[in-house]
Amino acid sequence: MKFTYIKSELKGTFVPSAVFDSLNDARNNDFKVILYIISTGNCDPLKISSDLDISHSAAVSSMLYWADKGVLYCEEESEKKTRRKSALTSEVIATMSSDPGVQALGKNLQLIFGSSLSEKYTNQFMALYLEEGMPVDVILPLAQHNVDKTGVDNPAYIIKIIRSWQKKHKFTSGSEVDSFLALVAEREKVYAKVGEIFSISPDKLTSSEKTVIDRWTEKYNMSFEMIAESFDRAGEKADIKYCDGMLKNWSRKGYKTPKDLSDEITHITQSKRNIDSQDDLLVKNRTNIPVFKK
Repeated sequence: MKFTYIKSELKGTFVPSAVFDSLNDARNNDFKVILYIISTGNCDPLKISSDLDISHSAAVSSMLYWADKGVLYCEEESEKKTRRKSALTSEVIATMSSDPGVQALGKNLQLIFGSSLSEKYTNQFMALYLEEGMPVDVILPLAQHNVDKTGVDNPAYIIKIIRSWQKKHKFTSGSEVDSFLALVAEREKVYAKVGEIFSISPDKLTSSEKTVIDRWTEKYNMSFEMIAESFDRAGEKADIKYCDGMLKNWSRKGYKTPKDLSDEITHITQSKRNIDSQDDLLVKNRTNIPVFKK
């Protein structure tokens, strides 16, 4: 998809009135995206997601929101021959109608999107399988997941996500996709729980914050109890970055429960007492040493 900023009636000096009219229903990312576009004039979702540190899908979702408000214009981006092969023609697909993979795609894509796809988008999905060699049991679950997750039933957008994920993860089977989506689902639960601890809505977490949270549970093996403990101990400094330092330190020391932290305090206190006692004894002994005069 290609977006274009539509300059319209402004309030103040720079901001379109439609932005002010959307104060009650727009999300935080929506405002970040549109203010970025107004400031830079750049409507490239990839550039926006990188500069604002949000996911590509979040950037596109916000841009579709503003397109619906009339602030942006959205048009389908034409495929460039230099980037990938042209989509298969209906004639080519017809000659391969005996292929069970083609039949499975045609049948299930209609179920996923709730209606028959146009020839253009059917060809593009078929190209994933026939030209790019992506297994059908990889294409279908990724398409289903992203339609359900994003609520965006634009085939071109879903195809772009599938290509992006396949390039990054290189799935070879449906079982690999199932494992990946199970991990994604588990991470979503973790984001929701951490959001409760930090009083942050999960959809307000940036991609970098999610990466940090993934590290807490998957690398440090920290429980929610320890994450909550880090939040409580951080006080006014409590944020994802600050607590990451605490949790990293606790992981390095092998602490897994709040009791481990209490034991550390007890050990430090006892060690200090022992040192103080030794110092007192040394001072006492020095005091009792007789002084001989010449």
